[in-house]
Amino acid sequence: MNKSTIWQQLLTTARLKITTEQPSTSLSIHPLDYQSLIQVKGVDSEKFLQGQLSCDMREVVEDGSRLAAHCNPKGSMISLMRVIKATDSFCLRLNNQSIDTALSTLNKYIMFSKAQTSDLQDQWIGFGIQGGDAAAMLQQHFLQLPKADNQAFISSDDLLVKVPGERYELWLKHERAVNWLADKKVQEHLSSSDHWLQQEIINAIPDIYPPSSTTYLPQMCNLQALDGVSFKKGCYTGQEIVTRLHFRGKLNKHLLTAKLNSDNVDRSIVIGSDIDCAQRPKIAKVLQHVTIGNQTFVQLVINVKYATEPLFTEAGSALKTLPSPYDLDPSLFVRKD
Repeated sequence: MNKSTIWQQLLTTARLKITTEQPSTSLSIHPLDYQSLIQVKGVDSEKFLQGQLSCDMREVVEDGSRLAAHCNPKGSMISLMRVIKATDSFCLRLNNQSIDTALSTLNKYIMFSKAQTSDLQDQWIGFGIQGGDAAAMLQQHFLQLPKADNQAFISSDDLLVKVPGERYELWLKHERAVNWLADKKVQEHLSSSDHWLQQEIINAIPDIYPPSSTTYLPQMCNLQALDGVSFKKGCYTGQEIVTRLHFRGKLNKHLLTAKLNSDNVDRSIVIGSDIDCAQRPKIAKVLQHVTIGNQTFVQLVINVKYATEPLFTEAGSALKTLPSPYDLDPSLFVRKD
C-alpha cells in the first residue's frame, strides 16, 4: 500500500508506534494511511458528480455517503471511491495510488461546470474505528452518531461515516487529528491499517487500484449490492453499458473473498495476479489482498462458472472461500432476452 507521509509525520511528532498485533475485538483504531480525500466544490458540484459517478447523488445528500464508481464510456471502472457530503462540498475518499488518476479524469469533464476539484491529502486525516465498544467511544466525542450503513454525521472539521461491519470511518481536519491522537484512549487502541483492510476484504467491499483500473464493470465487483450503483438516476459516463447489463444482460463475473489455506507467505499474490482451478487456469484475478502475520486474505473477481471450485494461486497455494456478508440477486446471472 502507498501510505501517507502525513500520517508518518503525525506519529513521529506524537512519538507513537502502531502495533501490528491482532487488535482487540472490543475497540481498535486504525490510521487510514493508505487513503485520502479529494474535494469537489462549487454550485454545480452535485450536478457534476451526478453526471459522472454510478451512485445517485440525491441519496448522498440525504444520507451523507455512498460508494461509487467513476467509469469510462465503456462502463469499466477507472476508480472506486466513497462519496461523503461535507458542509459546503463533496469529499471523495480513494486509495492514495488512485488519487492522481481520479483527479485528472474528473478535471477532463469539470471545465464546463461551476465546480472545481482539489487534493485534500495534507488537510484531512482518516481513522477507521471498529469493535463492540466503537459506538460508545465515539459518543464521548460527537453529539450524534450515524446509525445505518452509509449514513454520516458531518461538521466543518469532522466527517463520520458508518460503514458495513459495524465500523466507522472518521476524517478530521489536521489540527483536530493532532488533538485526537493526544487522547490516551486513542493511543492505547491504535492498530495497523492492515487490520482495517482485512475487514474491508472480509466484508466484501471492493477497491480499484491502478493495475485493475478500466478492467471491471461495477457489477463485477458487487457494487450494486452495496448501494454503489443506481439504475434509475439517468445518464452518467458509462451508464448505458452498466444499465444494459442489469436489465438485459448476464453477469459472468463477481466478487469473491478467500483466505490462503496455509501459514506460508505466497509472494505470487499481487493485484492482478491469476487464480486457477483444477479444470482451468486463469479463472479469477486478485483485486486486493493483505497479509497479517501468517494469514493472507484475498479478494477476487471470478468467473461465475468456477466460483464453487477449489481455487489455487499461481504458486499452487490452496485458497479457502469465505462466506459473503450479503446476497447477490440470482437474476443477475440469467440472460434477460
